Amino acid sequence: MFAYSVNMAPSTAQFFNEVLGERTHVKKELANIHDLAWDVVDKELLSLCKLRMAMILGCLQEVDSAKQYLDPSKSGAIAQWVSSDNFTSGEKSCLRFAEEFIIDVSSIPDNSAFAVREYLGEEGFVTFVNALLVVEQRMRLLLVWNKILGDNSG
Repeated sequence: MFAYSVNMAPSTAQFFNEVLGERTHVKKELANIHDLAWDVVDKELLSLCKLRMAMILGCLQEVDSAKQYLDPSKSGAIAQWVSSDNFTSGEKSCLRFAEEFIIDVSSIPDNSAFAVREYLGEEGFVTFVNALLVVEQRMRLLLVWNKILGDNSG
């Protein structure tokens, strides 16, 4: 079917296009919500979180695309974000929240949410959480469909 090697993997958008085939309405809605997430949240901040989430999930296709809006010094230090001077305290609060979100959304500590809300404001916090959900679900769909279709590279 749609088995791809790591070196031949299509972009996530291409992969979804192939998997969804003639389901144009579904493809359009998935693309719209994805684009909206990137329009309403700072691209660098969302990229930082996307990169960390992709690393945690093992979604290799999304690791490279997450670096698009990032300074190489930040993308290179993302695994050590807690102790790195490359990240602001606000970015660190968002990265902490993103890690907790991807691991177990139901047990995010209040102090993590409050720190992001303090950094982004009330509306910014809500928008950020919604954008994280879109990014996370896109990665999880990609991983699941890759497994179903026989590609283990993610």
